[in-house]
Amino acid sequence: MDVLVDEVVVKRCLNGDTAAFTEIIQKYQKQIFSLCYRLTNNTEDAQDLAQESFLKIYQVLDKYDQEKPFFPWMYKVATNVCYTALRKRHEQDIPLEKVIEFAPTIPTADSQPEEYAETREVGRIVQKAIAELPENYRLPIILRYLEDFTYQQIAEIMDLPVSTIETRLFRGKSMLQKKLSLLLERGAKYEMPGN
Repeated sequence: MDVLVDEVVVKRCLNGDTAAFTEIIQKYQKQIFSLCYRLTNNTEDAQDLAQESFLKIYQVLDKYDQEKPFFPWMYKVATNVCYTALRKRHEQDIPLEKVIEFAPTIPTADSQPEEYAETREVGRIVQKAIAELPENYRLPIILRYLEDFTYQQIAEIMDLPVSTIETRLFRGKSMLQKKLSLLLERGAKYEMPGN
């Protein structure tokens, strides 16, 4: 389905064709699950939040502005569902480092043991660094570098000007690089013999 097909399917949904929403779910379930997983770092939570996201999208579909692309609007709704859930968990004292997995790849069972361990360790280090970023920098970093969204798409999802997104990405990357340098430096000190 392309953008024009999205618009047709959304119109069908708004006209009472509930089966048309299944097409939206089938088309976007992987992307929404991926977003939820990256924000929760937990498969079960991600599945629950993905379902909750689609339910919310269906409930507020009548608020969608059909003059704008559907995908960024849908992604924004899902993002809001996730952040609402994460805030509730944060209030229940869930450790912040469990909030986000920020790894270049998610290791699979087919990975070599060394590759798997290295990928998990890099993921853990980066996860810790990204989890320490303020929320307004965290989401743009995820959307740009993990989900490969354009600046314009991120601006639409976050309902902010592109210039603000550019600034947040620049500052977020700078903060992330500093945090990663410190974490890697600390890790190297702990691994050195004689310390």
